Amino acid sequence: MHLRQHGRYELHWQAPVLLVRYEGVWNEQAVIALHADACALWQTWPPGPWAMLSDATHWDGGTPEVFERWTAFFQDAVRHGMTAVTDVLPSHFHELLVRELAEKAAREARHHTSHSLAEAWGWLATQGFEPASKAGANV
Repeated sequence: MHLRQHGRYELHWQAPVLLVRYEGVWNEQAVIALHADACALWQTWPPGPWAMLSDATHWDGGTPEVFERWTAFFQDAVRHGMTAVTDVLPSHFHELLVRELAEKAAREARHHTSHSLAEAWGWLATQGFEPASKAGANV
């Protein structure tokens, strides 16, 4: 049985930041697709450290398998040079949903939970990651 993907994402490379937008309720197939698309991007980037901004302001949750797959996605991002990540979540409830994932992330890279996109971009700048252009960043 082949399940259809539930949940949407967008990837925007704004060197040296990967902006990832998450929307809807996610299943495992959505994370598998996200990981595959990100891997294709990582193969084209110049070597060196980069950061990720996870914009989950329109994310509605996910199945338990999503969190396992997100851990693998995050670990692979670290292997491909990611050294910092910040998450923007829509509510405290969502922060609780991803708490275990955030704790794992903090053990492998600099991590910060932001309460707005402006805060996220500001934190990334303090970490040395400020893109020349934030086109499409909705700051």
